[in-house]
Amino acid sequence: MSTEALTNVINRLDHMKRYWEEANSDYFKPDRFLIALQGCITTSRTVTFILQSNKASFPDFEKWYATYQEKWSQDPIMAWARDARNAIEKRGDLETLSQVKSRIVASYMGGPETEWLSQDLFSSPIAMLLKVPSKFRNIPQVREHGTLVIERRWIDKQLPETEVLEALTHVYLEFVDLLTDLHHRLGVELPRMLADRVPLSMRPLIMDRAIYISIKDGSEAGFRFHYKEQEVDTRALRKRYGRDANWEKLSSVGNFKELCDVVFAQARILMLRDGYHHSFAIMVSKLRLWRVIGIDHPDRASRYVLMRDLAELAKVIDADGIIVIGEAWTARGKDVPPSGYAVDAQNRGEALTMHAAEAAGQTYSYNAAIIRKKKKKHKVKALGPTEQRQDGFQFIMAPFQIAWGCLDHEKLKKAEDDIDRIMAKLPEEAAE
Repeated sequence: MSTEALTNVINRLDHMKRYWEEANSDYFKPDRFLIALQGCITTSRTVTFILQSNKASFPDFEKWYATYQEKWSQDPIMAWARDARNAIEKRGDLETLSQVKSRIVASYMGGPETEWLSQDLFSSPIAMLLKVPSKFRNIPQVREHGTLVIERRWIDKQLPETEVLEALTHVYLEFVDLLTDLHHRLGVELPRMLADRVPLSMRPLIMDRAIYISIKDGSEAGFRFHYKEQEVDTRALRKRYGRDANWEKLSSVGNFKELCDVVFAQARILMLRDGYHHSFAIMVSKLRLWRVIGIDHPDRASRYVLMRDLAELAKVIDADGIIVIGEAWTARGKDVPPSGYAVDAQNRGEALTMHAAEAAGQTYSYNAAIIRKKKKKHKVKALGPTEQRQDGFQFIMAPFQIAWGCLDHEKLKKAEDDIDRIMAKLPEEAAE
C-alpha cells in the first residue's frame, strides 16, 4: 500500500474525530449536534472505503481484512454504525432521542437522582428545577449549598442503551486498532494520532454533558476542564523562590506519603514568598505529578460539584493519587460558628491546607497556620509548624475513594457520629 494512500486513510480518520469533537462541543445545541453527528457517522464509512479501494497494494489484504469484518459483524456497536450510515444515506436522518436525568449535589457524596427521562417532559432546565420536591428544597443544606446537576444524553432508537458519542468513540478506536495493525504489518512508524490511541477529547466527563443550576437562586454554575501544555522557566522560578524551591526532589520519592511531604514543603515556600496560594488539584500517577489543575472556586456549593467532577476525571485518566492544596479558613473550639463552617466564624484564622488520597485507600492532611503582617495584611509574616494527620476521615476526599472503590465505611460512620456530637454541643440556633 502506498504511503499516500495510508496518509489519506489517516486523514479521513482525523476528519471523523473532528466531527466527533464538534458534536461534543454542541451537545446542548440539537440542530448543530445532529449535523456534526451525521458527519461523523458518514465520514467513518469513508475510512474503510479508502482502505478497501487500495487493497491491491497490500499483500493478503482480503484474508487480513476479513478477520476484522468477522469481528465487527459480532459487535453490536459496529453493526449499528454500519446501519446508521445506511439510514442517513437512505432516509437522511437518524431516529435520535434526547434524554435527561438530574441529581442534587449538596455534599461530597450521595444525594437523590432520577432515572433517564425524555427531554420532552421538561421545557427548560428551570422547569426541572421547579420540579424538585419540596422535601429536598426545604433542607437548609440543600437550599443554601445545593446544585441541581442535569445530565443530557443522545441515543439512537436502534442502540438505546448506549450514548451515541460513546458508540462512535468505540468505532473510532476499532479503526485505530485496525490501522495500527496495518502500520505494523507494513513496517511503517506509527503517527502520533494512532500511538496515543484514545484522544483526550474522546474521554468526555459528565461536566461536558451537563448543566449545573444553583438551587438557591437558579443561576447556572459548573466547570469545564481545558487542557493546556505549559513550559516551566526553571531559572525564573529559582530566582523568585530560591534554591530551596526544588521540585527535583520529587524524582527521588519512594511512596505517596513522601511525595506529599515534598509538595507541601514547596507550597510553604510559595506561600511565604507570594503571600497567597491558589487552589490546585494535582492528579498523581505512579508517583508522578500527572495533571496540575487550577481549581479556584467561588463557594461551598461549587466545591461539592468540583470534587465530584475531579474524582470522575481521576478515574478517566487512570490517576492513582490526588492532592488538593490551597488556603482555607479555620476555627476551633468555642470559635466554631453555629453553621459548623469556619468561613462563618467571627474569630476565624487562615491556614495553608492540603488534602491527599491514594487509590490504596490511605489519606493524608497537612495544615500550617498563616500569620499575616499587621499593617500589610496581604503579606505573610510567617507560617506555623506543619501539622499532619493520616488517621481520620476526610470528607473532601470521599468522591475519589468512591471512584477508586476504597471508601472506608467504618471511618465514615465514625466521622459522621463525631460531627453529630459536635453539632449537638453548639447553640440551639445551629439547628437552623
